[in-house]
Amino acid sequence: MMSKIAAPSTLGFEWVLGNVQLGVLVLDTALQVRFANPWLLRRARLPANQVVGRELYEVFPGLRGSHFASRLQHCLNTGFPVLLSESLNPAELPLYATTGPATPEKRLKQSIQIMPMPAEVAQAAGERLVLIQVSDVTPAVARERLLKQQAERMHAMAHLDALTDIGNRRHFDLMYAREWRQALRARRPLSLVLFDVDHFKSYNDHYGHVQGDACLKAVAGVIESLAIRPLDVVCRYGGEEIAMLLPETDLYGALQQAQLALDRVRERALEHAGCERGVLTLSAGVACELPEPGQAADTLLLMADRALYQAKRQGRDRVCTLQLADILQA
Repeated sequence: MMSKIAAPSTLGFEWVLGNVQLGVLVLDTALQVRFANPWLLRRARLPANQVVGRELYEVFPGLRGSHFASRLQHCLNTGFPVLLSESLNPAELPLYATTGPATPEKRLKQSIQIMPMPAEVAQAAGERLVLIQVSDVTPAVARERLLKQQAERMHAMAHLDALTDIGNRRHFDLMYAREWRQALRARRPLSLVLFDVDHFKSYNDHYGHVQGDACLKAVAGVIESLAIRPLDVVCRYGGEEIAMLLPETDLYGALQQAQLALDRVRERALEHAGCERGVLTLSAGVACELPEPGQAADTLLLMADRALYQAKRQGRDRVCTLQLADILQA
C-alpha cells in the first residue's frame, strides 16, 4: 500500500512562493489580484497592500488596452493558455531590475505565460482563477543581441577590404549579381565604373609599399565619398583597381561620376615622381547596360574592363567608355 505524502504546511508554501525565481500573479475572473509573490512585488516596486485585492488595471494602468490585455481576455474567453514572447511582444508589465532607478533601461525583458484554471479544477475549488507567470529573459535577450552583433561584425569583416575600408571583391561580386538581376527585372540601366591608379607600380617602387597603401586608401576614400545614394557600391576590385557600381544610372550619369572622381583625386595633388604629370592620377572605364533576358551577366564587366584598357592606351588620366557593339566588332 502506497504511503500518503503529507502536504507542506502553510509556512512551507510561503517559503516556496517567496523563493520562486519568477513572477507569480493570480487573478480572479473579475481581474482582481488575489496573489502576487515577492519576486514580482520587488520588481514592480510595489508593496503587497497596493497590489493584492485591487483590480489589475488599477495596479498597472499602462496595461489597459494593451496586447497583454487582449491576450488575457482571449485566455479567459477560450480557456486556452497564452504565451507572450519578448521577441514578438515587448515587455508590457512595468517590472524593473531590483537595483537602480526604475528607468526604461532597467525594465525587464519578459516571457509571460497566462494560464486559466481548468473547468474541473475551478468546479472543485468553487472559483475560477488565472495564473500569470513572468520570467526575466533580460540576460537571454542581451546574449542574443550580442551574438547578432558579433555575427553582423563578422559578416561585415568578411565583406570589407582591410586596407581601404571599402567593400572587397567578394562583396562586389555579390552586389553585382544582385543588381544585375534587379536591373533585369525592373528594366532599368545599370552602370559600372572601373578605376585604376595610373603608374601605381612605379609609385610603389619610388615611395615604398607603406606609402603605396596610404595612397590606395586615400583614393578609395575619394571615390567612396561620391557614392552618396544608398544603392551605390564602391569596392576594391583587385590590386589598385576600384569599382563603382551605380544602379539605376544611365551612361551620362556614370560618366559624370567617373570624371568627378578623376578631378577630385587630381585636386588632392598627391605627389607622384614616377608620373609625367608629377601628381597622382586615375584612369576610368565606364559601361552602362540595360540587361536583356538571356544576356550574360558579365557583359557589363567586360565592357568596363575594355573601356579602362582603352583609357590607359590613350595616355591615362582620362575616362573612356565603349558600347557593346564596339566590343563585338573588335
